Amino acid sequence: MPDTALFLRCAACDHKVSAFLAFRNAGLLAGPRRPTVNEIEAIAPRLKCSQCGAKSVSLESEPYKDSERYWATSESENRIFHRSSCTSMRSVGAGSEINFTSREAAVRRGYTPCRACRP
Repeated sequence: MPDTALFLRCAACDHKVSAFLAFRNAGLLAGPRRPTVNEIEAIAPRLKCSQCGAKSVSLESEPYKDSERYWATSESENRIFHRSSCTSMRSVGAGSEINFTSREAAVRRGYTPCRACRP
């Protein structure tokens, strides 16, 4: 199953923001885990746009390729980065995730590729 990126988009001003980032910044995440899609779908219609304040926020999803995003955890002592779909990252809490936009960015910061998912 391909990973899906979730976004909140304002119908009034067309502002688009990551749903997970918006929920984290608004303090709506219960605990360190990522919210489920059902949780986001239930809360998104009640949110206001952070740009214009309109209450016209809708949820959008977009598929993305594994090669577009790489992840590491700030709790790891071995500094390994992974593909977004790697099973090693499934149990990592949202508060300790580090996101890299490219493989090169992770390597420049001193991280090494995972041997299992081979990013």
